[in-house]
Amino acid sequence: MAAPAVGCGVTWWGHNSPVGYADPTKQRRYESLARGPYLDAVVDLATAYVGAAIPDPARTEGEYWALSCLPGTTTGRLSALTMRITDMLVIYRADPDGRPIGLDRSTAKALVRGAASDAAEPEPSDRSSRVDALMIVERSTLEAGFGRRSLARRRHPRLAFTDSDYHGAGTDQMMISGPAQPMVRALGDQRVAEAAQRLAARMMDSGRVMHWRGHNPLLTDHVLGRT
Repeated sequence: MAAPAVGCGVTWWGHNSPVGYADPTKQRRYESLARGPYLDAVVDLATAYVGAAIPDPARTEGEYWALSCLPGTTTGRLSALTMRITDMLVIYRADPDGRPIGLDRSTAKALVRGAASDAAEPEPSDRSSRVDALMIVERSTLEAGFGRRSLARRRHPRLAFTDSDYHGAGTDQMMISGPAQPMVRALGDQRVAEAAQRLAARMMDSGRVMHWRGHNPLLTDHVLGRT
């Protein structure tokens, strides 16, 4: 995969591009996220995913992967990291009852089924600013790493491991979902990280990200440690 030649802090499209730092819509969305209670969780999740799954993120940013900030497509969605046409990591807020906000109906139903089947541990009582996330990884790599899926669930009991069928990601995929901090911890597990990296590599090898216009370099600066 050929990567664009860029330096730290300079996106491949340039600072003055309407899809870069000068875009007032991206500025407003980033500032809105920064004013609320969710920024730290979003940055922690995206940083953990990028560190686990993308070997040279600064060189591929904006061309092979894009990170959105408060995308207008779905209410409640905080951010998504996309490769080709596929959302690899989706970060969203949950309502006070723990139900997902910011997901399409079929994905939300799959999350509910997965959480019920995995008998996840109870969540803390204060959910007023809870952030949840989902990511898709390579199923065969994850199951080979743990031996079987039930062992992955035992190691990460607050997460759901669910069969998924995200468009564009092929048949060898699995969705992992749950609260922000358990997701961050899971990405520090080498077996989960390798499954995330394998699928990410396959996606980036297949071509450039199609939703590059939604990339928010201001949020990405935090994720890549450029602030």
